[in-house]
Amino acid sequence: MSFLKNVASSFVGSTLAFLIAGTILIFVFVGALVGGLVSAAAGGDTSEQEAVSKANTVLKIDFSQPISERSTNDANFDLTGFQSNSTMGLRDFTEALQEAAEDDDVEGLYLNVESVAAAPSTMADLHDAIEAFKSSGKWVVGWAESMSMGALYLTSMADELYLHPNGGADFSGMRLQTTYYKGMLEKLGVGMTVLRGPDNEYKSAVEPFTRKSMSASNREQLTAMLEDFWSEVRGGIAEGRGISEERLDEAAENLALRTAEDAVEWEFFDGLLYEDELKERIKELLDGEDPVYVGLGEYMNPDPMEGFAAEFDFSIFESMNDDSYGESEEAEPLGGSLAVIYATGGIEMGNGDNQTIGSVTLAEAIREARLAPDVEAVVLRVSSPGGSALASDIIWRETELLKEAGKTFVVSMGDYAASGGYYISAGAEKIFASPNTITGSIGVFGMLPYAQELLEDKMGLAYDDVRTHSHAGVGLEAKLDNVQMEAINESITDIYEEFIGIVAEGRGMTYDEVDAIARGRVWTGQDALEIGLVDELGNLQSAMDAAAAMAGLDSLSEDDVVFLPEAKDPLEQFVEELAGAEVLTDALVKVGLSRQQLEHIVAVRRMLESDDRIQARLPYFIEIQ
Repeated sequence: MSFLKNVASSFVGSTLAFLIAGTILIFVFVGALVGGLVSAAAGGDTSEQEAVSKANTVLKIDFSQPISERSTNDANFDLTGFQSNSTMGLRDFTEALQEAAEDDDVEGLYLNVESVAAAPSTMADLHDAIEAFKSSGKWVVGWAESMSMGALYLTSMADELYLHPNGGADFSGMRLQTTYYKGMLEKLGVGMTVLRGPDNEYKSAVEPFTRKSMSASNREQLTAMLEDFWSEVRGGIAEGRGISEERLDEAAENLALRTAEDAVEWEFFDGLLYEDELKERIKELLDGEDPVYVGLGEYMNPDPMEGFAAEFDFSIFESMNDDSYGESEEAEPLGGSLAVIYATGGIEMGNGDNQTIGSVTLAEAIREARLAPDVEAVVLRVSSPGGSALASDIIWRETELLKEAGKTFVVSMGDYAASGGYYISAGAEKIFASPNTITGSIGVFGMLPYAQELLEDKMGLAYDDVRTHSHAGVGLEAKLDNVQMEAINESITDIYEEFIGIVAEGRGMTYDEVDAIARGRVWTGQDALEIGLVDELGNLQSAMDAAAAMAGLDSLSEDDVVFLPEAKDPLEQFVEELAGAEVLTDALVKVGLSRQQLEHIVAVRRMLESDDRIQARLPYFIEIQ
């Protein structure tokens, strides 16, 4: 028996090794092939490609990737799948905008910029290029769910500038901070010998290893440099938005942009719009014509594979071209009259996966169902403890558009539909929950870690900085000051009141009635039924049957039901698991951690890593062992 077990294990091990090796070789071969084709098709700088556009073209720029000095066209396969490493160079960007300004088919520029990864000089060049495009007489519109100060600088010259109703703008000034390692090195018993020539008092690169704070010379040069940066940014925003520089300093010093409404009141933005409303505004600028949104890379290089290997189907590599903005609202049938959309896991900004709800992924799934001519009813299956307040609002907005399109909208709650999970459910025409569903938790909190004792006392690190305003920048090294605390609390209160209003509208209750059962309290499904947060007790099938009846569907077969978002391809899932996620999980389970504990750790880590510090999330996990 032992012999047979050894033979079996050897056979399985060898087979697995061959599969893995074969998979890696395929990836390497295809990666080399595609990389060569991309480079050949690109033909060097993208500025040399022939620009292609259609009538009513609107260029959309988001700066989601860094701007480099020179364009690159790299593509490769690795164990995590296909990766496109192409970047656009600064010169190509400016020349593309110049060409677009002279292109009769290009009507305007849509800036969807949340943040920008660029140095000050590059930022100024980008700003000038956008301003030059505007000077051609074409319009520029800006919008984002949230904006950094750099994004505000780049979009400030837009003819119209809008912000998401539950978004925010970071306008607190500038800070340059340096971390000092001398204390840590002393704790480790490490010394540092520094040799520096005479008259090098401003050569500060060695200071982090020899000091615990800035020298007077270094503070002098950093302050002068930061003041120049701030002068450029402040001047650009002042000119673009018509706000005096003194008022901009006042706004930064007092953290005045605490809510989206504040940002409009201070005239940083022209109004608050959801993305669908922004698209309608752009349509108005085109005299009612539907816009054709095109990314700048696609505009200059619409088909990098043209003329190569026509017998191959390269559709799987469409993500290489930056036309993946999802702006098209074409109605495509999904093959069923009832769509079941799964919303499972914590709610985060961006794309989701099997364990998380991404605002982009779920909003697109709901939009697909709304636009599909054959879908008449939607059941949103929610099993979520909540998460990002902004991401929850983005998803909720799509459910409202779904109802406005005349489609039946029903929610089925799973184990959890709490906080942000309830937020995205609140607008449903009917809500089903099981008796033991954990729901409610209608509340909001913010979280920012600080580790002064760990970093300074335990590790011996020290920090010093120069800043343009008193409250510029938030880091790990210290607690928030009183003004920062006040500003964040005001933002949290604003989001909480919005949350209450959404629930009140969706459930046909008054603000005070919802507030009385909200305040972060959790309820079981049974209790939620009694207080009006859910309509009926039942499972997913109960919700599907009810949705079909409400939509007037006489009978419902398996062929009438479609499931969204589309499940991941098995090969893609295999590659991800091969890359280490499942292997690591199995290893940690073997040392004593349960899978549930690991899921909780990952959830907390993702929340800490998120840029969205304001959360509508259940504060704990409940499991019955």
